Amino acid sequence: MAGTIFINYRREDSISIAGRLHDRLAQAFGRKNLFMDVDHIPAGVDFVAHLNSQVAACDVILVVIGPNWLAAKDESGRRRLDNPEDFVTIEIATALARDIRVIPVLVDGAHMPKADELPNSLKPLARRQALEVRQLHFGRDAEALLERVREALGDEPARPAWWRGRAAVGAAAVVVLLLIGVGGYAFLRHFVEQGVQRAELKWEEERRAAEAQANRKVAQAEQQPSTAPKAVEQESQARAAAEAEAKRKADDAEQQRVAAAKAEEERKAQQAAVEEAERQRLAAVKAEEDRKRTEADARARYSALVSQGNMDTNAGDFERAISTFSVAIGLNPQYALAFYGRGVAYGKKGKNDQAIADYNQAIRLDPRYALAFVSRGLAYERKGDNDRAIADYNQAIRLDPKYAISFNSRGVAYGNKGRYDQAIADFSEAVRLDPTYALAFSNRGLAYEKKGDNERAIADYNEAIRLSPDEATLFCRRGRAKLKIKEQSGNADIARARRLDASVSCQ
Repeated sequence: MAGTIFINYRREDSISIAGRLHDRLAQAFGRKNLFMDVDHIPAGVDFVAHLNSQVAACDVILVVIGPNWLAAKDESGRRRLDNPEDFVTIEIATALARDIRVIPVLVDGAHMPKADELPNSLKPLARRQALEVRQLHFGRDAEALLERVREALGDEPARPAWWRGRAAVGAAAVVVLLLIGVGGYAFLRHFVEQGVQRAELKWEEERRAAEAQANRKVAQAEQQPSTAPKAVEQESQARAAAEAEAKRKADDAEQQRVAAAKAEEERKAQQAAVEEAERQRLAAVKAEEDRKRTEADARARYSALVSQGNMDTNAGDFERAISTFSVAIGLNPQYALAFYGRGVAYGKKGKNDQAIADYNQAIRLDPRYALAFVSRGLAYERKGDNDRAIADYNQAIRLDPKYAISFNSRGVAYGNKGRYDQAIADFSEAVRLDPTYALAFSNRGLAYEKKGDNERAIADYNEAIRLSPDEATLFCRRGRAKLKIKEQSGNADIARARRLDASVSCQ
C-alpha cells in the first residue's frame, strides 16, 4: 500500500540529484506522498516540533549523502552536523529515534560515513544499508531504489502485461456500454421502429396489389363464363398465398421488435450493473482514503504530543510533561513512546515506582525497546535494587550490544555492589563503543580510585576533562586522586571545581 516518503538532503551538496529523485518518486508514488523541503514549514511554527511531526508521520526517509555532506560547515565555520538546530540532523535523528526505515542514498561518488564521524544522535545511521545512485546510471539506480522503497512500504509488485491487456479490454467494454447508455438507446429504438414501419407499409402495399390483381382476374372470368370457375379458384389461391406472405413478413417484423426490446432491457441491466460496480468502487476508495487520513492525523497528533512532552521534560516542567504524555496515551494506548516518555518524567521527579510502571507498559508493547530496559534499570538503581537493575541492563545489551549507555549503566550498578573489576570491564566497553563518552571515562576512573589505583584513575579523569572541560565534578575527582598520591596540583583542581560550581563537594 502507499505510504509517505521523506527526502532529507543538503541543498549545497546534492540539490540536483535530489530533485531528480523527487520527480522519479513522484511518478511512482504521487507528489502528495512526498515531503522534501524545509520551505514547506508554515510561518510562525516551531520548526523542531514541525519536523518531528512530519518525520514521525512518514514511513520511509531517504538520506541523500553527497561528497560534502559530512564536512559541510555553516557561516561560522562550524560543522553543520554538530549544530543542534541543523534541519538535516534534526530530521535524521528524529527518524532514527522513532525506528522509521532510514535508507542512505550515496550520490556523486560519496562514501558511507563511519560511526565515529557522526554526532551521537546520528551514530545508528552508520549501520543502515546504503544504496548508490550515479548520474551516468541514474535510471537503473533509481529503479533499484524504488524497489527498496516499495519493499519498505509493503507495496505489491506490478501486475504482468497480460493482466493490463485484459484490463484494457474490460475498460473498453465499459466505455462502450456507457456510450450506449448515453445515446445508444434512442438510436436503437428509432432504428427498430423504422424497420417495423417499413415492413408494415410493404406488407400493406403487397396486400393491396394482390387484391387488385385478384379483382381483375375475377372480372375477366365473369366476362368469359366458360373458364370462370377455374379462374376464380386460381385467384382465390393467389390471394391466400399473398395474405400468408404478408402475415409472415408482419410476424418477422414483430419478432424484430420483440428482440430489440429484449436487447434494450439487457443493455439497461448491464449499464445498471456497471454503474453499481463503479459506485461501490468509488465508495471503497473514499473509505480507504478516509481511513488513511484518519490514521495519519492520529499519528501526527500523537507525535506532536510526544515531542511536546519531551520538550517539557527537557525544560524541567515535569508535571506538564506527564500531563501531555497522558493525553498521548489516551489517544493511542498501543504505542510505546508515550509510556516511555512519561516514565522518564516520573523518574526526573523521583517517582521511581510510577516510572517503573510506565517502563513496564512500554516494554510490554515493544519487547525489543532496549532504551526502556536501560531506563527501568536506572529506576531500580535509584531505589537501591542493583540486582534488578543489572538484569535490565543485561537485557538491553542483548537487544543492542553496541549501545554504550547500557554498558556504562551496568558498570555503575556493579560499582554500587563493590564489584569493581566487572564495573571497569563494562566502562571499558562503553568507551570502546563511544570514545567521546566522558561519563564512562569518569566512572572508570572512580572504579580505579575505589581499588586504590590512583594513577589509572587520574589518567581516566584527564580524558574525561578533555572531553568535558566545564564539568566541576571531574576536577573534584581528579584533585582528590592526586592528593591521595601526594601530588599538590590536586588542590588546584579542587579550586577549579569550586570556581565552576560553588555548590560542588570534593570530599
